[in-house]
Amino acid sequence: MTALPDLWPNWKQKLATWQQLDVTLFPSQERASRALTGRRDLPRTVQVIGGERAGKSQWAAHEVTVHALWPGQLIYLAGAKYENCEPEYDYVESNLRQLGALASSSRPKNGQWQMTTSTGCEIQTISLAQGSDALIATGRAPDLVVLCEAGMLEHDNFLAAYTRVGERRGAVIAVGTLKRSRPWYVALYRQLQAANPYRGKSFSFPSWENTSIYPGGRSDPVIVALEAALGPQRFMERIGAEPVPSPLLVFGREFDYALHVQRLAYDPDLPLWLACDPGYAGAYALLVGQAASASDVRVLAEFYQQYATWDRAVAWLRALEYVEAEEPDDAGVGAIYNVDRAVMDIAGKQHHADRSQIEQWHDATGIKFRSNPVGIDLGIARLRDFLRSPFAWDVTRLHIDPSCEGLLWELAEGEQYPRDQEGNPVKEAPVDANNHSRKALSYLLVDAFGKSDNWQPAQSVPGHDRFATVKEPQGAAGVDLVRDESGGLRFVHSRASSRRSRALGFGSR
Repeated sequence: MTALPDLWPNWKQKLATWQQLDVTLFPSQERASRALTGRRDLPRTVQVIGGERAGKSQWAAHEVTVHALWPGQLIYLAGAKYENCEPEYDYVESNLRQLGALASSSRPKNGQWQMTTSTGCEIQTISLAQGSDALIATGRAPDLVVLCEAGMLEHDNFLAAYTRVGERRGAVIAVGTLKRSRPWYVALYRQLQAANPYRGKSFSFPSWENTSIYPGGRSDPVIVALEAALGPQRFMERIGAEPVPSPLLVFGREFDYALHVQRLAYDPDLPLWLACDPGYAGAYALLVGQAASASDVRVLAEFYQQYATWDRAVAWLRALEYVEAEEPDDAGVGAIYNVDRAVMDIAGKQHHADRSQIEQWHDATGIKFRSNPVGIDLGIARLRDFLRSPFAWDVTRLHIDPSCEGLLWELAEGEQYPRDQEGNPVKEAPVDANNHSRKALSYLLVDAFGKSDNWQPAQSVPGHDRFATVKEPQGAAGVDLVRDESGGLRFVHSRASSRRSRALGFGSR
């Protein structure tokens, strides 16, 4: 393993190499190349989305060529299949021949291609057809990974590449089009436009910057004709290289990270709400929220854990500084006082050789969750009502704290419609997966604000109040803790309790 370089190639070194190749970068290409200069101390990411004939593969090859001239580097060109790496490989090989720096190149009909330079750099193609383990199988850490047609890959492939370059403080270059790209690729583009954990930046290469093909630029007659033929959305996706929501995403048109995500703080003057979807293999999801009105709903915090059980969610909830709770005893029992509304998936009523989820929560905390059926279509439609105001498309009735990573992932990438082999949605019913926090939020919105903005409770239900807090049944002033016949502890109704506890549905201890 060669020593770790302190710096990436600087701008002057890059220009000197490209001048020998008679390469002139487009403005957006230059901005992307400048992002991969400076100190080499932490792994980086540079993502490029390009319109058709925007030169994204050529740009990636020019960038690889500069790095290939440094001694002892290891560079992977990785794609869904080997053939996805062919354009970049061809351009790099041609560049190195022109520079007189190509030592060898092996291009078998089937399998991995690889070349070496006179400086000892190795460049190899990697097929990710069998998964991201292909990046690990070599046992060697690369300095640079280029993900070719990255929009066709899975998110795990990107994460694996980023992990692999970590050892060498290297970089991932993700290059692809938006056409039929996976939702994560568009979500990553938006994420890299701001501060992010990947030390990354994203760039768009519109087709009209390639003035060798379109000399008139944005006003070139061919570009104008394509815009008229394709329509605004397809044109911006395929030619303008601007992210548009994937048709696979259930909330692709409504959810916008910049609009819906902001830092939130607990407001002691507002009631505290809970929403739960008690999954297991997918995720156990619990949301904590507040609402100042039907136009100002806030999701403050989230418990989102695979293979978790209700007691872990309870422990997490107790630990929140604004939750008023008794210290649990040895059996894990202790009242939680200041929850005013709590809703749970209808599955919370089910018994699996034990008490139901609702019963377990009530016995351990005194919180009585409500649970009513909410169909998939209703849950989706109700959340859409809150993601975008009916009065203005750029106004939301819902804000989510960035700590709620499970919910944000489900909205931005996770919950999708089924797709065919070409990546197009095949029917309207979404896949019932990657939607645990989303469903919990939908249950809460329906419970608190009804099935629609015009919905009214049935007149035949005396005393029904959809805005009522979570309370014990009428006539039960509170609850006491007793031990049952089996020796277990549980809350039971009592008449003696404080005024505050009666209001919250808890008895004195």
